Amino acid sequence: MLQIALCDDETACHDMIKKLLAEYSQKSSSVSYTLSCFSSAKELLNHIDTNGTFDIYILDILMPDMNGIRLGAALREKNDDGLIIYLTSSPDFALESYSTDALHYLLKPIDSELFFQCMDKAMSRLNRSLTETISIKTRGSIRIVPVRDILYAERVNRHIRYYLNDNTVIDSVTFNDTFQNAVSTLISYPGFLIVGSSFAVNLYYVTEVTKSDMRLTGNYLVPIPRRAYEAVKSTWADYWLKKGETHAI
Repeated sequence: MLQIALCDDETACHDMIKKLLAEYSQKSSSVSYTLSCFSSAKELLNHIDTNGTFDIYILDILMPDMNGIRLGAALREKNDDGLIIYLTSSPDFALESYSTDALHYLLKPIDSELFFQCMDKAMSRLNRSLTETISIKTRGSIRIVPVRDILYAERVNRHIRYYLNDNTVIDSVTFNDTFQNAVSTLISYPGFLIVGSSFAVNLYYVTEVTKSDMRLTGNYLVPIPRRAYEAVKSTWADYWLKKGETHAI
């Protein structure tokens, strides 16, 4: 399920985007989405702090208090790499909008065909991560889970416990191997880092690294071995700045 956030202080724009997304969904039957609407940057940022990030952000540029460019910068400061689509009635911000690595810049009133092309581009960008899954064997069933939904995995006794971004927790069946081998499929994906002997963390959801913990979206904490702090911090920075591969620490 694609998670889309719209932030615009004009309710008329909310109605317009809802209509365009509904039309796009009809044209592209494989697209399933939820749309969350916000009237201010503060409202959106507070929601993210509590509930987590979105796949796509549709942001108006000309808003009071905090404009869309500053909002996009705030999202990037939170290490949020969701796709940003800017909306505005003025072309004056086009160059500035790309400072936040925006996907596209659309002028109001929005042309439906240009909007659909923009969404096609977004879906193409997201397609790979949306389709990557792992299978988790649990007691009595097998769960197919999108890799992008996993915050981290933890060794709990002889099980692997998976924490998902919707607060779901899944326990695997018991395993009789090393932790690294037990999560080998998971850590084969870029962005996953083994921390210590019991955790595999999705760096996409890490919001802060201290000398004792990694803080993840949802206020989850993963402890960092004392001697691993510098390596963990460096790998986290490498992931965001250089899109580095995973490393075992």
